[in-house]
Amino acid sequence: MVAMTPLTGGVSANTYVLDASNIGGIPARWVLREHGASHSGHSAKTEFALLKTLHQQGLRVPEPMLCDVSHAFSAYDFIVMSYIEGSSTIPAESLDHCIAAMAEQLWNIHCLPIEVLPNLPTRLNPVPEVFDYLPIGSEWSQLHAQMRTLKGTGYQGRPCLLHGDYWPQNLLWQHGQISGILDWEDAAIGDPLSDVAQASVELRYLFGPAGMEKFITAYETFAPVDPQRLALWQVYVAAAAQHFMVDWGLEISRENHMRRVALASIRDASAGLPKGR
Repeated sequence: MVAMTPLTGGVSANTYVLDASNIGGIPARWVLREHGASHSGHSAKTEFALLKTLHQQGLRVPEPMLCDVSHAFSAYDFIVMSYIEGSSTIPAESLDHCIAAMAEQLWNIHCLPIEVLPNLPTRLNPVPEVFDYLPIGSEWSQLHAQMRTLKGTGYQGRPCLLHGDYWPQNLLWQHGQISGILDWEDAAIGDPLSDVAQASVELRYLFGPAGMEKFITAYETFAPVDPQRLALWQVYVAAAAQHFMVDWGLEISRENHMRRVALASIRDASAGLPKGR
């Protein structure tokens, strides 16, 4: 007998905990991740191959056990993977420690050899796509114009593995350490500062500007951060967030808070943008 319990919090995948026991009565637990109707990330086969490689490389990701694209058991493609104990909540009293651990773990991700990875999309330049997401109106017309003058915004450094959605909800904590890194559906190869921008804006939602700055400072202990490129990616991340968050099923008070923070993040980051040429 297998019991399925839905896990809440995701948007683009249907996720369940599977509880079962073997013939000897020993309990077993797995996670089933189903690519639902609103899924927009990697295919199940690509996600399975990526998780397999990352697990073999020693990263704290769920071990993939099964990939099914036959639709014989579900209307959707799905992956079955190991269950990792932990909580995604960061205690306020452990904030500094957890932010430092997040930065170190992200640096570890960025150091993995990309040659062993399955084929992933590239994420090198925030500018071409950002115009699809920038807010409109008189307040933002100068930013639109400034962004259109920018040249040479493509990343010229060593491309690295990007998680693509690195924030506290996609991390599990146990005994003060990161026990699991989840949800790799937006992984890519490209500019590490896109991940730093994503994490910093997400931490601002939760812990304000101080949380954002603590993360950036912590990451800088492992690698230099170009403030102008970071500003470019922060504009992109915050603009995309305020564009799409209406589809995330958030409580209205939470959505209003995140929208205010996203717009404030765009304003603040735009002050650090490179001058157009």
